[in-house]
Amino acid sequence: MKLKIAAAVPVLPAVIISLLFSGCVTPFKGGPGEGDPEKGAIGIVERPEENTYSNIEKLIADGDQDSAVKEFEKINNDDSETVLAYAGLLMSAGEYQRATDQLIGLLEREPYNADAYFNLALVMGLQDLSDEQIEFLEKSIAIDPHHSGALSIRGSIYLSDSKLKKASEYFERALDSDPDNIIALTGYGSALIRQEEYERAEVYLDRAVELDPANPFTYLDRSGVRAANDDMQGAEEDLSSAIELEPDYFWHYIDRGRLRIRDRGDRTGALEDFNRAIELNPENFYPYVFRGGIYDEMKELEKASEDYKKVIEMKPDYYFTYSALGIVQFMLGEWDASRKSFEKAFKYEPKEFAFLAMAAVAEMKKGDAAATKKYCSKAIDKIPAGNIYAHILRSFKESGYDAYVLRLIQEEKDKIVQKRLLFYIAELYHENGMETAAYSYFALVRDASDYGLWESRISAFELENHYE
Repeated sequence: MKLKIAAAVPVLPAVIISLLFSGCVTPFKGGPGEGDPEKGAIGIVERPEENTYSNIEKLIADGDQDSAVKEFEKINNDDSETVLAYAGLLMSAGEYQRATDQLIGLLEREPYNADAYFNLALVMGLQDLSDEQIEFLEKSIAIDPHHSGALSIRGSIYLSDSKLKKASEYFERALDSDPDNIIALTGYGSALIRQEEYERAEVYLDRAVELDPANPFTYLDRSGVRAANDDMQGAEEDLSSAIELEPDYFWHYIDRGRLRIRDRGDRTGALEDFNRAIELNPENFYPYVFRGGIYDEMKELEKASEDYKKVIEMKPDYYFTYSALGIVQFMLGEWDASRKSFEKAFKYEPKEFAFLAMAAVAEMKKGDAAATKKYCSKAIDKIPAGNIYAHILRSFKESGYDAYVLRLIQEEKDKIVQKRLLFYIAELYHENGMETAAYSYFALVRDASDYGLWESRISAFELENHYE
């Protein structure tokens, strides 16, 4: 997918205003001795009424693009700078066809106008016409190899296509022509981040923030590189700056919440951010994912369960949630619900046979031996013959088979896998009243918690609730 230069829209008004006033200066064409002698060979073309420009500037600042277009049409001037400014204003008002017509008309008079091709590229990008956008950028660069704007946008497209070498080349060329090009600074910083050159990236992003301190996305870009440079406080400060500038943009809260919980261990701050994100956009499932995870860690299981269910309701194919919900339901003693959640998780990940084993444990927890045997008999058919999880399920339905399974587990060379497997034997022994052996195995699995095993977490839960 090609880059859609939607970011061009917010900056268009500033570009237009600049062109309106700088575009009124053209080479003086009078003979010797004519014009203002103090201005040498340059004279000032007569401006339209100053209040027209003031009105346009005010309307643009107020966001009234339609009225600004009407006001602009009072200007009786068809020089290239004015046409470019008018086309830019039409772009910002969403009148893409009229902007295109203005630029095509200019090119009919000035076929080598690099700015006209560049603005046409912007119009195409705003309409997601990727091929046309690239075509006009290439024409602009062919006419003016130093056109910083065209080079920076072309670099951004290469970046979106993950062509980092070409993107970097174009950003460097853009910065050679204009060291203060914001798009090139942030784009080059992003390219360097993806090449893991974090210290260099931060230099360019620092400059972008310095030049455009009112742009929340410059802070957002820099927060990523600061985090990569292990400056978590600086990263959070940048995200907070982005939020101050754009307090109703819910993604900023998600980004800061993730940083707070993942890198700073700040559950309270993260919950505040995810709650705010949900207030701003209750139909997006992401903040429920993260908030549910925090509630889960805080052992507020009912709240975690509700958030996970909300995620599944909104995004049924976000399959990671099924196992997380199954674990919470397991610890809440909701055996049927837990079994169903693990069955759903297995449907999405049919090679993760531990999900079937967890579903079988949840069924076993109901205390109906006949129902457990029947369930395990059907579940075994979904596991390849000889797989260790097939043996585990067989031990759930056949008395004495656990001794053979234990020997298989002890022969397992991967100690992490071995710990996982012992959990299921511990649950079998716990249900059969073999508490000494169950306690011993639960403790072994719990002590492997550094590996992030859900079996370790449930083992700790079982020990806390039944043994300690």
